[in-house]
Amino acid sequence: MPISKSRKSPFDPGNERGDDRLLQIEAVYDKVPVGLCYINRNGAFVTINDQLSRMLAISSEKAVGQPIENIVPDHALLLREDLKAAVAGTVIPDRQIEYAQETFMVSAAPVTNDLGEFAGISVAYTNITNLRRMAERLRETEQRTSYALESAGQWIWDLNIATMRVWRSPQYRVLLGLDPNGAESESVAWDIVHPDDKAHAIQAFEDAVSGRKSHFEAIYRVPRGGGGDAWILSRGKVVEYGPDGTPLRLLATSVDISAQKLVEEQLSTTVQERLELEKKLLEANRKLKNQSERDHLTNLPNRRKFSHLLKREFARCAENAQTLAVLMVDIDHFKAYNDFYGHLAGDKCLVHVGRALNKVVKHSGGSIARFGGEEFAALLSGVTSEQACDLGTQMLNAVWALQLEHGGSPIGMVSISIGVAVFDCANRAAFDGGPDDLLNLADSALYESKRNGRNRISVWGAFTK
Repeated sequence: MPISKSRKSPFDPGNERGDDRLLQIEAVYDKVPVGLCYINRNGAFVTINDQLSRMLAISSEKAVGQPIENIVPDHALLLREDLKAAVAGTVIPDRQIEYAQETFMVSAAPVTNDLGEFAGISVAYTNITNLRRMAERLRETEQRTSYALESAGQWIWDLNIATMRVWRSPQYRVLLGLDPNGAESESVAWDIVHPDDKAHAIQAFEDAVSGRKSHFEAIYRVPRGGGGDAWILSRGKVVEYGPDGTPLRLLATSVDISAQKLVEEQLSTTVQERLELEKKLLEANRKLKNQSERDHLTNLPNRRKFSHLLKREFARCAENAQTLAVLMVDIDHFKAYNDFYGHLAGDKCLVHVGRALNKVVKHSGGSIARFGGEEFAALLSGVTSEQACDLGTQMLNAVWALQLEHGGSPIGMVSISIGVAVFDCANRAAFDGGPDDLLNLADSALYESKRNGRNRISVWGAFTK
């Protein structure tokens, strides 16, 4: 809009009101911390404050009255566009310019005179070099953080405790194979957690919010974009409280630990298989040991097992001043039995005799073993010679009661001979050789029974006096 010719504009030189207005503008311009200038509608500088003079390294006296092309040729075009926008009444956009290795934000606004007519534009130059550098560093930090999170398989989430809405960083969708374009800014808390794991996750959250625990930590499953579930480990803490101490925000990170869980499951399976294998091996060893210590025919302990029991009981009885009796048993004329009836019948005879002897000895609290061939050995602790003889008598009677025919025996029936030796405090000097002496003396007593006609009991010591 042209200036009226009937009156001078307050901003025209020589107009007293214009001079006063200009002085007022200059006074204001010099007090603000940004670079300011006023450019008239013709594109000439009317005033420049000291801040802008320093920013652009231009003299105010040199610039005033000069066209902008003469003073700031690098961005004069930008200022001309701002003038055109102001004349047209359109919005004047803020712009960034580079000048003398600095970055400025240029903001312009139209200025009217007292008559409401367009007179020019007021332009503000704000040095945003430091802000821009900070923004760039922030972007670099965000980028590095993003790379680090993706490389570590993690994402960040921020839970508004009051609304129970959660924000997740973009890595969430990338790492779980979800559509990155479908990223939501917020969602309901725990909405992605597997139903079977939700109660556990919520409990961990309530423990952290209530202060029962200092941190939030939970492991749960979430769906993958390609199907199936991923195992997630989340850790975080309350980072913001209200004036009354009410928890407001929980900040946490989540990491995909599916590979770790797979290894754990495989390890658990391996451990379980190993435990089962060890159990089988122990059972096999137990059976093997049992087999190695038992006679396969009579299923009684064998000579190896008896020797072990004898050594153990001899040491215990010697230490506790207790008695220990050994009874050596031999089936009478057994070779003749085998010759007369055959070896299969001989094996059956051994089984029957072994069962009868075992029943008597077990009832008395002792143990019996097949010592070898047709010999058996019994072990009984805490008994006297008389009690050992009573046990021997029961053994004789038990075998006779079997009524096993023996065509090769003078008496016509299977019988046994027994030799007894008892270790006690009175005769311990005779056992300097330890348990082997006790066994040998019982064997000597057995042969005494055989010499005296068999089917009888002899006690060591009684026939040696």
